[in-house]
Amino acid sequence: MLQKSYTRNYLNIYLFQTLSIVLGFVSLFVVIPYLSGNKEIYGIYSICISVTVFFSYADLGFLSAGTKYAAECYTRNEEQNELKYLGFSHFILFICMLLFSVLFILVGFNPEWLVKGLDSMEKYKTAQRLFFILAVFAPTTVLQRLPQMILSIRVKQHLYQQIQIVGNLIKIASVFYFFTGGRYNIVGYFFMLQLITLLCSLITCVKIKRVFHYDFKGFWTYFRFSKAVFQNTYVLALSSLVVTVCWVLYYELDSMAIGKILGAEEVAVYAIGFTILNFFRSLLGVLFSPFNTRFNHFYGLGNIEELKHFYRNIILMTFPLIVFPILALTYATKPFILSWVGSSYESSVQITQWLILCNILAFVAYPAGILLYALEKIKVMYWVNIISVILFWLGIALTINRWGTESFAIFKFLTFLLSGVIYIKISSNFLQKSLVQFMKEIILPYLPALFLLCIVLFFSHAFFMEEKSWFALFVNIGIIIINMGIVMIFSVLMIPQLKSYLLKLKHEF
Repeated sequence: MLQKSYTRNYLNIYLFQTLSIVLGFVSLFVVIPYLSGNKEIYGIYSICISVTVFFSYADLGFLSAGTKYAAECYTRNEEQNELKYLGFSHFILFICMLLFSVLFILVGFNPEWLVKGLDSMEKYKTAQRLFFILAVFAPTTVLQRLPQMILSIRVKQHLYQQIQIVGNLIKIASVFYFFTGGRYNIVGYFFMLQLITLLCSLITCVKIKRVFHYDFKGFWTYFRFSKAVFQNTYVLALSSLVVTVCWVLYYELDSMAIGKILGAEEVAVYAIGFTILNFFRSLLGVLFSPFNTRFNHFYGLGNIEELKHFYRNIILMTFPLIVFPILALTYATKPFILSWVGSSYESSVQITQWLILCNILAFVAYPAGILLYALEKIKVMYWVNIISVILFWLGIALTINRWGTESFAIFKFLTFLLSGVIYIKISSNFLQKSLVQFMKEIILPYLPALFLLCIVLFFSHAFFMEEKSWFALFVNIGIIIINMGIVMIFSVLMIPQLKSYLLKLKHEF
């Protein structure tokens, strides 16, 4: 049954996801220093982690298309049709993951296909075992994605997040077992990560059954190929597949390309910045994930004017949540990295700054991408992503001999910047405003706050610490948080729309 208001759902999602974010920070600052202790083994591990990202794209576009149509069916109380779309799309995912599993087995026997410089038996065996673990757990991705999709359609992701929090605590605690007392058991740690993730998903399925009385039996009945569902979804799935392939080509292949061309040690240098980029990506996914389903709800019911109002508010409210932290961390990148992983990773500083800045326009790029998918604007999605791929790899090909690993970071930033500018134009057109009006309503109100941020960062520079220690790391993080807090409070006081929206949220909660 569709709710009248989803504000409480959003707040619940953000509440529990905030806890997950805190744990993510803890995991980032506790786990990475242990893992990065062996630079070359950490580089091999980073390549394997980058490979797992492909699990998110293994459905050939049918999972995202199926979820979109399932959400529309949910708004119309068409339970059986919802099951048909989810069953079919997860079946496609399962077949694809079986193929991935076979591929990982082959790579496990020949790890040099993906990793350059395996010049010792320890490195070779480590790479083999990590890829074999991926092969075993690849098919279980279906059991991980299913509860996420069911809860996403209902804007109830916080139920999944509650269980994930417990799982993340266990993952963090396990670091002290696998990497202390002279131990460096990265293979055992990786296996444990996969196992805990699977167990959390299974427990979530049990909770869904208890809370929603979900018809899992009906789901497994439709867990098969359906010609009718295929015909309804293949056009959107194809567009999603093209977008996904393009995204993989200019986002996910960095570590593997660097590992093959420049070696595992350069992967480790790049991995520091890429880890932070992926962390921001996770935060942005959390921030915008509830709105994804609501876009489909509005479109499914034909409420385009409400969608426009909703869309404008999202852009306006997420601007400070995205731009301020990115600028603050970019300014403090050097002391942050040196206090986190030490001076041996000083060459990661500029790379990390470029990668952090990639999401500077995410406040408009993320909702615009969701909007295009909800409205099924297929051709626009094609061109934005195809142009991004060409710019990224052409730029790297022309500059890698001069800039080395940094060329990947520079052209990733330029690719994101170009797509962000295109999305600004798309957003202004959808809202039926000129670019000048759009900038005046969305960007201009925050200029005083941006100026204030520059001032507080300048005067706080002397307080940053650059030696590697927990104390220095926490001091640096504290300075960044305090600076952002000052600017956020200033923004709330100075921008009426932001203040009124926060008061509305407080009232509804």
